Amino acid sequence: MRRTFVKLCGMRRMEDIHALTGLDLDAAGLILVPGRKRTVSPGPAREMVTRLPEGVRSVGVMMDPRREEVEYWLSRVPFDMIQLHGDESPAFCRWVKETTGVSLIKVIHIGEDGDRKLYPEAYAPWTDAILLDSASRGKRGGTGLTFPWNQVSEIRRRWERFGVPVWVAGGIRPDNVGKLMDRCGPEGVDASSGVETGGRKDRRKMKALVERVRHFERKENVGASR
Repeated sequence: MRRTFVKLCGMRRMEDIHALTGLDLDAAGLILVPGRKRTVSPGPAREMVTRLPEGVRSVGVMMDPRREEVEYWLSRVPFDMIQLHGDESPAFCRWVKETTGVSLIKVIHIGEDGDRKLYPEAYAPWTDAILLDSASRGKRGGTGLTFPWNQVSEIRRRWERFGVPVWVAGGIRPDNVGKLMDRCGPEGVDASSGVETGGRKDRRKMKALVERVRHFERKENVGASR
């Protein structure tokens, strides 16, 4: 039976963590990139990660970190997964996997010719998932914008040969996630600003997004069983 990986990102406060209770999601992300508006520091990050609802995995989002930064964060916060959001090389991804043992998500930025820079055969051995995100005017992720979803199927075909699932981020909201699922059927979805109101995580929006993904999933599973 199909299950779509649902990740909600940009958790900043304990209220955000409490709002996840009872939601059928898979992971929650914390931004560790200096200078970003949703960035958290080690103390609050550790508290949030240790208070996540049972079964919800923690993801530390980093961009072009040095090895010392990865080691620093993992020595202070017990993340289950690391998401690399920059131009990290296959060698760096290999180092993260072999050194830390955590699951690794590698981001491809659509709009910067990013998919052509990442060769599946080089990254696949060290990558547990590929996340497609939007890029606009040099800003990577956090744009609140979608990218052309007609690119998803072709990219999925390139990576599925190596057994790497493809997730989609970038401007995903409760009112458009159904269209994404229907058109592209990605293995995972990731939302941040699309489940916020006034810059804060909105429990109703998070609940609506997760429920719409699961609703589509149930319909697809019923159809497949006939």
